[in-house]
Amino acid sequence: MSVKSVYIPEPVIESGRLRILGDEHQHLRVTHADTGEIVEVFDGNGGVWTCKVETAGKRETVVQILESRHVDRVEPELILGLSFVKPSAFELALEKAVEVGVTRIVPIIASRSNLGPGQRPDRRSERYSERWTRVIREAAKQSKRYYLPTIDEPAKFDSVLDYKATTKIVFAERGGGPLKSALAGAPADGPVFFLIGPEGGWTDAELDAACYKGFALVGLGEGILRTETAAIVGAALIRYELQRTS
Repeated sequence: MSVKSVYIPEPVIESGRLRILGDEHQHLRVTHADTGEIVEVFDGNGGVWTCKVETAGKRETVVQILESRHVDRVEPELILGLSFVKPSAFELALEKAVEVGVTRIVPIIASRSNLGPGQRPDRRSERYSERWTRVIREAAKQSKRYYLPTIDEPAKFDSVLDYKATTKIVFAERGGGPLKSALAGAPADGPVFFLIGPEGGWTDAELDAACYKGFALVGLGEGILRTETAAIVGAALIRYELQRTS
């Protein structure tokens, strides 16, 4: 059984102990963390504490720190530009992309994006943004990603083409070349920015604009993948290729 993970962005250590409150305490209660059990606390910035549950009450869990360490960030940074699709599919893509190793997500409003509730700039957006952050946090805990990925404010397609990255890729269902060629010569410490289109794919104008801005068009083989599937497959293939050539 894997060690339970608890996310505390600013842990306060007192006499070698941590008090776990709120949602993270409830997480331990729901998963039946017992006295004496070993758990892991991380701060989302590489700090990790191995702890033993000392007391598990109704309102807080107190853990004793056994060991602390700092985990190096995995290079390079992997940035996902994810076009909006229906909320359930968008959240699935977020969750699995974090598990694979994406470090930053940029929600994209593309020409063919079908914006769902909370994805429009209205009063529901903040609620959905909080939900996305929670999805990312839980995925990071499950997959032991000790640097908490970030999610940007939604941006229009044209504006994301100017984001800074040493390697820029747009996955496309037509006209795409091999991933290996697109990653050839990618610096070990430079961010890789890859874009995933909406249902219905990119428009010709969007693909032309991306190529003009230095993006390499890459295919994902035969067939047409759903947006959430393409995000997972694309992230996994990029991580694999970068690790294989490092």
